[in-house]
Amino acid sequence: MTMSSAAVRKANKATSDELVMTSLHTQDVDGLMLRFIVATSSELLEDHKQNIWEIFEENMRDLYVSSSFGWDPLSKKLEMFDSLSRVILAEKITENTGSSEHVGPSRSKELCAYTIFRFEREVKQNVLYCYELQVARNCQRLGVGKMLTEQLLEIASAWKMQKVMLTVFKANKSADAFYRSIGFSIDFTSPGYEDEDGWEDEDDKCDYVILSRPIP
Repeated sequence: MTMSSAAVRKANKATSDELVMTSLHTQDVDGLMLRFIVATSSELLEDHKQNIWEIFEENMRDLYVSSSFGWDPLSKKLEMFDSLSRVILAEKITENTGSSEHVGPSRSKELCAYTIFRFEREVKQNVLYCYELQVARNCQRLGVGKMLTEQLLEIASAWKMQKVMLTVFKANKSADAFYRSIGFSIDFTSPGYEDEDGWEDEDDKCDYVILSRPIP
């Protein structure tokens, strides 16, 4: 990350309430009632941090173990819960509250999915960088991941970011296919990037790619 711009500094000072978009509300997804909440890292309850980590470990541990990053829980937790991290939680609830306002995470709700992001400056561009987007296995294939991604795009647009960026392991083919299906493509900062057609297949030393989607 390079020196931040005025737009990035302003976004990083925003409260969780200021980050809430109009699309953040309670939704019925195939009979599954979800409540979307924005929180800063400092606002997360300890049990939510534990639930976030449990979903991450279940979904990603094997990929990290076999990757060049290796499995380093302490380092990963420091990255995920950094003071600049912002989180969108998708909580499973039993009834519709009818509210679209931000109210903090609650111990009474089951975490279904989440995304962790930060506002950063990358190669002279203001970006929203998605560090994690994870869906619990019992909530997958319902469109929750797409909902979270759409909210990231809305937030990025509202705070004058130029694109949304994220990193995907090459071995995580389902995630790569998902992001490409909703408009993400290889970013010019990705290792091995050559042109708009993607990276060189012979670039075997790097086991991840960087994808991005510009904000109109």
